[in-house]
Amino acid sequence: MSAGFASGARPMLRAYAYLQALSVYNGVRVRLQRLRQPKYLFGALAGGAYMYFFAFRHLFERNGMPGVSGSTPAAFAGVVAGLFALGLLVLTVLAWLLPGSRAALAFTEAEVAFLFPAPLSRTALIQFSLLRSQLAIFFSAFIMSLLLRRGGSLGWHAVQHAFAIWIVLATARLHLMGASFARERLLDFGVRPWLRRVLVGAVVLLAGIATWWWIASHVPLPGKGDLADAAAVAHYTGSILSQPPLSWMLVPFQWLVAPFLAPDLRAFLLALVPALGLLVAHYLWVVRSHVSFEEASIDRARQRAERRQARREGKLGNQNGPKKPRSAPFVLKATGFVPIAFLWKGLIAAGPFWRLRTWLIASALVVAGSLWIGADPARRPLLQILGSLGGMLCLWLLVAGPMFLQRSLRGTLEYLDVLKGSPLRGWQIALGELLTPVAMMAFGQWLGLLLLVMAFAPHAGAGLLSGPNIVGGAIGIALLALPMCALMLCVPFAGMIVFPAWTVASGGREAGVEVMGQRLIFFGAYLATMVVALIPAAIVGGLGFLLVNWLAPMPAALLVAGVLAGLALAVELAGAVVWLGGRIDRFDLAQELR
Repeated sequence: MSAGFASGARPMLRAYAYLQALSVYNGVRVRLQRLRQPKYLFGALAGGAYMYFFAFRHLFERNGMPGVSGSTPAAFAGVVAGLFALGLLVLTVLAWLLPGSRAALAFTEAEVAFLFPAPLSRTALIQFSLLRSQLAIFFSAFIMSLLLRRGGSLGWHAVQHAFAIWIVLATARLHLMGASFARERLLDFGVRPWLRRVLVGAVVLLAGIATWWWIASHVPLPGKGDLADAAAVAHYTGSILSQPPLSWMLVPFQWLVAPFLAPDLRAFLLALVPALGLLVAHYLWVVRSHVSFEEASIDRARQRAERRQARREGKLGNQNGPKKPRSAPFVLKATGFVPIAFLWKGLIAAGPFWRLRTWLIASALVVAGSLWIGADPARRPLLQILGSLGGMLCLWLLVAGPMFLQRSLRGTLEYLDVLKGSPLRGWQIALGELLTPVAMMAFGQWLGLLLLVMAFAPHAGAGLLSGPNIVGGAIGIALLALPMCALMLCVPFAGMIVFPAWTVASGGREAGVEVMGQRLIFFGAYLATMVVALIPAAIVGGLGFLLVNWLAPMPAALLVAGVLAGLALAVELAGAVVWLGGRIDRFDLAQELR
């Protein structure tokens, strides 16, 4: 590196160190000061307890958990490395395929005002952005190494974990930045985003066809022996990942993840050589890219400042909004059940994907694909894997889906005063706001159940898991899933109404132990409510199952049990909606957030 380059980088490094030190000091000071508020104090206590018992308590132990092996078995190490490499390959392809925005670096408005007019080259600005991102990357790598070490999956030192994870994250960061610069150069050459997507998509399609053809010719479909245990599954997965041209494409990504899975210090040091080579190559690619990013960076800084100001003012909704009108999901009548109007509005805002025709098309594809795969006995194990994934999707949406879809409810605070000014009852507002996320979850749940039924029911044997039993149980689950999801959505809705200040804090993009603790408190309340709500439904459904099974076949008993459990959950849901309606009628946002 030349002396001129080093002398030019030295003032930039001093400026970065000064700004970063002040930023860290002010950030810690503000976080300590806001612990005077109970919403942050209780959150900090919960988050600190979680971090201590889950991660830091085992920081100085040799292994993460007593009695657990401290190294990854050799039979699984290669497969894990291949799967990690495959994930990085997918992310790399998406970085070139999807984005269409201009190249922009993440600067604040203050940094734009002070750094852009300063006598700094573009290379210095790029290095400043890269250096600032390293603090967050180092912290993320350290936390991830603690969590992995807590699981006991790897046995060597946590510093090596953190360094290996940092190499992966830093290289990924550099590649995303370099890809954005390359896309900007293509725009300068007249290559529009749609043409770039077509070219990249064509390359990906050709590579996918070649990979599929070679694997289909050399690797048979999985049989029962390939799915007998974890070692058999790992061996079959490894045989797929080792087939060209997929194995060729995975080589640089396997270099990148090799230090993370090295079994000892010597292997770790040897694996560092190609991984650090990739990191240095990406760094040189980024800093030597002569691309104009100033205007796009200024626009990005302005947009970030506007979003931050909107959150401070309590505007939680999407400020950008749709850029063009969207078609209605169904015809809304002038009179009728009021909450249906909320569903109509919510589905329009959700986008054209959430339509009945989409669900019907997806269902037809699931049925046709399942029949085609199941027609060949050699392909049925693959169909059973897909059916198991459909069942897991349904279970995940039933348990955790409401927690991930609660963001759509937070926008209610922004226009709740307007809704209260209309001739609507509180329970109508509450039920109407719940309908859209429930419909979106039902889309995925019923599709997963359909895949589960098509995978196992046509080829099931006799006994408990016979075809009629699977169909009856799936219909029962589909009937109780709707009130169950709506009831669990009432938990974050109630938290939003009872503790609106907590919702404003945890609903934005704030970070910190105290915000994590707030979310843990809400999640604990969510799980406790789920258990309490399921007890009456389980009792009613179980009694109905025993009675009907005594008089009729088991499929009818499973169906009746699902209906009765769903009715019990519907009664609980009605009580929750009435209670939420009463809180909405008495709610005053200005008073609550004062």
